[in-house]
Amino acid sequence: MSRVKELLDELSPLLNYSSEDWNVLQEEAEVISEWIPEVVSVFYDTVYASSDTSKIFHEGEREKLEKTLESWVLSLASGQQEDRFWEHQWIIALLHVQRGVNNLYMLAMMCRIQQVVLDKCMSHYDKQRAAVVYSAFHKISSTIAALIAECYGEVLLNSTEDGLSKVGMNPALLQRIKSAQIKKMLDEVGHG
Repeated sequence: MSRVKELLDELSPLLNYSSEDWNVLQEEAEVISEWIPEVVSVFYDTVYASSDTSKIFHEGEREKLEKTLESWVLSLASGQQEDRFWEHQWIIALLHVQRGVNNLYMLAMMCRIQQVVLDKCMSHYDKQRAAVVYSAFHKISSTIAALIAECYGEVLLNSTEDGLSKVGMNPALLQRIKSAQIKKMLDEVGHG
């Protein structure tokens, strides 16, 4: 079993995610597709307007990145939940880590996309259908965000463990270092 499949099996009950969520989005694919320009515009206008996040990007790549986000939203609306989709989300996660997109930015921007989709659902559907469509989108996009966050954590942990093992440090020492750092941080906020 792949690591992504293991994580998906862990996440699904926690997020109340199921294959039915894909069916809902597929039923509304035509409508959701119409929202893509606004989702893309809000996303990139937001990240490029911030001095903290804009530094992640390279000169002249916005158009290419916008097309990537457009394809991603289309892939959600297409109703495809095959293993290949989830494995691709892991690749996207690795690319986020490689680019230096920390979880603070990734989670904030996933929430921003969710806000746009919620607004669109509320203005397009009656209250009951809006809740169904948004819930499906929210569960799937939250699952993706959780996978990306976990990928970042695993890359960091694996890199640290690998690096320390090359200089002769064992995992128990790493755990003691982490525990000491957590204690220090809790002390700094007066909770130690």
